[in-house]
Amino acid sequence: MVDIAQDTLSDATSSSTVTFTFSAAPVGFTASDITAVGGTVSGLAATGNPLVYTATFTATDGFRGTGSVSVAAGSYTTPTGTPGDTGSDLVDIDRENPTVTVDIASGSLSDGAPSSTVTFIFSEAPVGFGAGDITAVGGTISGLTATADPLVYTATYTATDGFRGPGSVSVAAGSYTDDSLNAGSSGSDTVAIDRENPTVTVDIADSALSDG
Repeated sequence: MVDIAQDTLSDATSSSTVTFTFSAAPVGFTASDITAVGGTVSGLAATGNPLVYTATFTATDGFRGTGSVSVAAGSYTTPTGTPGDTGSDLVDIDRENPTVTVDIASGSLSDGAPSSTVTFIFSEAPVGFGAGDITAVGGTISGLTATADPLVYTATYTATDGFRGPGSVSVAAGSYTDDSLNAGSSGSDTVAIDRENPTVTVDIADSALSDG
């Protein structure tokens, strides 16, 4: 019998003990007799009980789906040489990291139109996402709001008066998670900004004036 101790695996709990319990002490049972799907098996060890072995199953980062650990029929024998039966167990895995797309609606900002809506679109409903997770260059973010769609947030980006150059809004990797506590990836967008106020220099050519 193969038993994966954990029911689910994610970034928060990415590994689980796997127990192999035999009806008779196995002969020739090694790590190469084990097949893993969605992860890897390491540290196969015999216990004090000759019928029981343990190992560690680690889910592959980025994998989402059903993982498994199995032992093929005939890969080991009993002490009398009888080929062993197959055994397997399944585990739900979600180590797929959520993503975010940041979209600054306006293509450029100036004194005439200094602000723009920014939309944050997530691949999974974010957990722990707040204004403190957003970094703005060349401006400030305000009014972060969740929409009726749990995958979409909006805010307002306002360019700094006097700034000229590329502005940006970004979300750092790991600043939010999904509901399985998988760390989120980063996202960003840029916008051209020209809020540099023009100046004028006045020059009176003559340093002094008189009737002459």
